[in-house]
Amino acid sequence: MKQRSYALLAAATGTVLALTACSSGGTSGSGGGEPLTDGTFKFALVADPGALNPLMTAASPAHALARLSYDYLLNPDPDTGVTKPWLAEKWEETTTSASFTIRDGVTCTDGSALTAQTVADTVNFITNAANKSALRGVYAPATATANADLATRTVTVTTPEPSPFLLLNLARIPIMCEAGLKDPTAANKTTFGSGMFQMTEAVANDHYSYVRRDGYNWGPDDTTSDIAGVPKNVVASIVTNTSTSANQLLSGDLNAAAVSGADQDRLNAANLNTVKQPAPAGEMFFNHSPGNPTSDPAVRKALVQALNLDDLAEIFTAGRGTRSTTMVSIEPRACIYDSVAGNLPAFDPSAAAETLESAGWKIGADGKRSKDGTPLRLRMVYETFGDSTDAAADVALNAWNNLGATVELTSGDSNKILDVALSGKDNTAWDVAWEPINVALPSMLVPFLSGPVPAAGLNFSSISNPAYDAAVAKASGLTGEDACAAWADAESEIIKANSAVPFADKITTLYFNNAGLAFGRNFTGSALRLYQ
Repeated sequence: MKQRSYALLAAATGTVLALTACSSGGTSGSGGGEPLTDGTFKFALVADPGALNPLMTAASPAHALARLSYDYLLNPDPDTGVTKPWLAEKWEETTTSASFTIRDGVTCTDGSALTAQTVADTVNFITNAANKSALRGVYAPATATANADLATRTVTVTTPEPSPFLLLNLARIPIMCEAGLKDPTAANKTTFGSGMFQMTEAVANDHYSYVRRDGYNWGPDDTTSDIAGVPKNVVASIVTNTSTSANQLLSGDLNAAAVSGADQDRLNAANLNTVKQPAPAGEMFFNHSPGNPTSDPAVRKALVQALNLDDLAEIFTAGRGTRSTTMVSIEPRACIYDSVAGNLPAFDPSAAAETLESAGWKIGADGKRSKDGTPLRLRMVYETFGDSTDAAADVALNAWNNLGATVELTSGDSNKILDVALSGKDNTAWDVAWEPINVALPSMLVPFLSGPVPAAGLNFSSISNPAYDAAVAKASGLTGEDACAAWADAESEIIKANSAVPFADKITTLYFNNAGLAFGRNFTGSALRLYQ
């Protein structure tokens, strides 16, 4: 077990659920030709972002777009872990506070100044429960308060109790300008940020267009809008099929796209610039709502026993991934640990059947199981990333059918799965969900694995695990190696209970054609460059 002393984590995703176009890890993309003046940077998103307000959504496509139009407090160097300035010129932190001195001269798209008060208002908007921000308890602790000192351009965020990774969390918040905070619904349709690019057109399920802001001069590494190669326009197209993305990259219709699976072979042969993104791909959650069959620990255990997770990971990733060792696999991570080894039951279909028999789930003449007249009916929802995802779902379906369950599969894009899992419309409407949570900090998992259920909270599996809660409380008061060990213990409690099972990580590659990233490996608006 190891702690990495990264001052800040590379913000490879906006948050939490689903694959994004943002990347970290691997070889930095860069162009080989001369900078192109006033070009159009075209990249692919695997799913429509839905509502665009990055303070109100957990959808990664929305946060990928936010990185074009919104700025952040700090900028990481993913190679060295060194924290660099962005909106904040300098910063300090303790276990219960973080303070940032905001640079002077930053303006929003409406011409208003972005000040320390703007930053404080953004944090307080998130932590105000009445606003129902998706980032409350994820990036900003629910109990945090922010205060601004305009004279010193300083914003200070404090918590009444120790807050793990406070600086790291706050630095991942897209800072919203006052107009967006006053009208958060309007921010679902356009942008209210201080970033390099301003949205000009939003066509749902098709494309989102942006134009460069003249006079932008506060980007990381002193980036300005006048630097050679900075695009004049950016167009994000919704391309749900990775083979189509690969075709458009090779034809020049796209400058950047995240591609995984077999399509990588022909892109690699074209010698395109790349950035590697390790990320969770296969994560299995069981619904603990009373009345759902998966609220029974025996059912959860049996369903895991019935699956050969090594084979499942191989199929899920089309042979281009690995078995998961943790639920926190976005690189670079603050803590390195294995919460999976020794905490899941071994693959054994016969033992799975015995587990169900012992728990009263008896098999009938029709080969189907029931308990006290209730059939073992499983409704599985999953986000599809291509044929390999569907194939893996079929493997699970067959294994569980052979166990005596009746299984119904429902697939969809991230918006569909998020609506089922997080909308709160009906928290009992599913039993098994395959949907990755993309986080780099173990503390970010807490609201997804404990606390209020949707729509009041993010605990979409309705998990109640006192051992996890106690371990989180212990970990939250620690730092360094001790904190990492405690967070590993906390995550292990969830996995030992078969409440959540991370089983596959995949390496997604962001490919560039006549384009690249200017600094680090973070896909942000001010880093985009075009080449001839």
